Order: sequence, then C-alpha cells, then structure tokens
Amino acid sequence: MYCLEGISKRFDEVEALTALDLEINDGEWLGIVGRNGSGKTTLLRMLVGLSSPTTGRVLFNGTEPSAEDWRAIRHSLGFMPERIAFFENLTGDRMLRYFARLKGVVEAEVSPLLERVGLGNAAKRKLGGYSKGMLQRLNFAQALLGNPRLLIVDEPIEGLDVQGVREFFEILKSDQNRTVVISSHRLSLFSRYMDRVCVLSNGSVKAIGTEDDLHKKLQLPVRVVLHPEVASNGEVVKALQALGSASIVSQNGRVIVKVSQRHKVQFLADLAKLDAIVQDVRIEEPSLEEVLLETS
Repeated sequence: MYCLEGISKRFDEVEALTALDLEINDGEWLGIVGRNGSGKTTLLRMLVGLSSPTTGRVLFNGTEPSAEDWRAIRHSLGFMPERIAFFENLTGDRMLRYFARLKGVVEAEVSPLLERVGLGNAAKRKLGGYSKGMLQRLNFAQALLGNPRLLIVDEPIEGLDVQGVREFFEILKSDQNRTVVISSHRLSLFSRYMDRVCVLSNGSVKAIGTEDDLHKKLQLPVRVVLHPEVASNGEVVKALQALGSASIVSQNGRVIVKVSQRHKVQFLADLAKLDAIVQDVRIEEPSLEEVLLETS
C-alpha cells in the first residue's frame, strides 16, 4: 500500500501540493483528475520518488523509504510520463534496450514487449520516423519493463488512435494484480476502468471515491431531453412550467430540462401526462467531467 500523509510541495513561491493525504490500495486502479495546475504531475512524481515532499511523509508498505529503499522500489514500479525524451537516431529496439539496462531488466524482454505494444514491425526503424502514437507506445513499453507491480502513468493515451487506446487497456487488464495510477483528462475512461477517482484542486484532494460516490455526494441534477411532436414544442414548455420546472431550454427541436436527483422519479411520473405530445424521452445523468467541474 502507498500512503501519503500531510504532503506539501513548494517550488519557490508556488505551493503545488497542500496538506495532501492519500492512500493507494494494492491492486486497485486509481484515477487522478483535476484542472491544469491542480498538482497532478507533481503528485505522480512524488509517487515514483522523483520529487521529495517539502513537508509530510510518503510511506511504502508502512515504511518511509530511504534513498537506498527507493532504488529497490523503482525496480518494482513503472512510470510512463506525459513527455519523455528519446534519441531520434536510435531504433525502437535499441532505445528500449537502453532503458532495460538502466532499469536492470534482462534485454530478452525487449523484443516480446515491442511486439506486445504493437511496435514489432517498427523495432528496427529510427525513432525520428516514428509518429506521435508510435512514440507513445514506446513510452508505454519502457514503463512495462520488468513487469512492474505498480504502474503510474501520466496522460497515457494522448496520440493513440481508437485501436491503440483499446490495446493499451487490454494490456493493463491482462495483469489483475497490478496497481495502476492514471492521470488523464480523458475522464470518460475512468468510469469504465477505474476503481476510484481522486479529484485534485489547488494541490489538495477535494473528493475521492467511486464515480457513484462522487455523484451521490454532489447530487448534480439530471438532464431530461424531450423530443416533442413538431407542432407541440410550445405546448410542452408550458406543461413543464406548470410542473414547476425551473430550468427549461428549447434547442433544435428538443426541450431540455434539469431535474434534481431528489425529484427525478416524480418528474418522470408526471411526464406520462404528456405522452400524446412527446415522441421520445432521454435521461442524461451528469458526466464525470461535470462532477470534476463542480468539485474543483
């Protein structure tokens, strides 16, 4: 288990992290979300030992690691930064072998790993000719060297196409015992893959839990999207106003109503009265992006 206790981090006059407490459980997938400048990258660098806290403690399995401990810990973790510098004159194969030597991993892992991330056919090509997506796959490969128990990745799917994103998560899911920490702006992915989501704002944890936990805590309203009969738009709006709906917007032939979580069941029951003049009804629960904007 990873545990951060009372962590703060200052860069001159800027406080990137403030009194931050966080526990990461073995085997869980934790999503880190937040606006630009919220402290996400600083937090990830703290987790891999690339940055030391100004105050507070980082505990690994209940112990505060020494410098020597960190060297051992790094052999059991993988880090995929948002940006990484590769030597453009090297081939993908030689670049990954270089990272393997730095990490103390046998070079026999390199070729199978390049195949696994979809770079087998490009292994002998120089990196100067790689696309952004191919470089991201190579970045993923170096993080997977040594089959790490803990994988920490920062914006991992930027530059990947749909197939690349699917393969990325298939590889991660292939090891059920691995702990994964992902920071990304692609929040729609978290509800599908993450066990918990941690929302950062101004360097501290503003909310943490499952997506359901965050929705229940914030009780954001749902959107009810109505498609009235062509000639009944105005009639529908008047009927909704009579039901006490405060937020009603007519847009491109649709009527959109915001309804509180507490009143949505009663509201849907009342809609039955409009059955003759409404063609279709769709309920949209608030997205994780809206949860983030509300929390941060």
